[in-house]
Amino acid sequence: MSRAVARYSVTVTLGILAVIHSDSADFRNSLTAEKLTPPAEAAQLAQGGAAQPQTGRDAAPAAGRQDRLLERETALNLKEQEMKRLSETLETRIRQLDEARKAMDESLSKKKQEDSEKYAKMLKVYKALRPEAAAALIDKLDEGMAFELLNRMDQKTAVKLIPYLNQARVLKWTRQNLGGS
Repeated sequence: MSRAVARYSVTVTLGILAVIHSDSADFRNSLTAEKLTPPAEAAQLAQGGAAQPQTGRDAAPAAGRQDRLLERETALNLKEQEMKRLSETLETRIRQLDEARKAMDESLSKKKQEDSEKYAKMLKVYKALRPEAAAALIDKLDEGMAFELLNRMDQKTAVKLIPYLNQARVLKWTRQNLGGS
């Protein structure tokens, strides 16, 4: 890849990083402080061509151009280092977020397992009760818990309880299970 193409790629990448990492004022200012387009002589050197030797009056401007080219190259190297540092920081943050997500997923899975075990215990208790007593207790629960218990019950137990439950609540539970409002 030629130097001109490489510099263009780095310039585009640095522009993207400046948008992503907009809180770094030094980084933003350094991007705009230098023009990264090399002069024609630098482009010719980058493509493998030989620079024409300068003599007399042309030697001083050529030396000035080389100095500017060196300054630009130094600035480019600094920007590349900053880009690598920002890339490493971004990768570290991504790893931290992945670890946090995994921990949350594990915690949620554990909580669901515990809830499932609790509901299974309660279902055994309600199943052992007479239908009238179980229905009276379920009617005293908040609606969400009552519906969850009914959803987890086997069909035979639910059929025994339904005649003794609050009929408005049974209709609402039925609508909810059938996908209505």
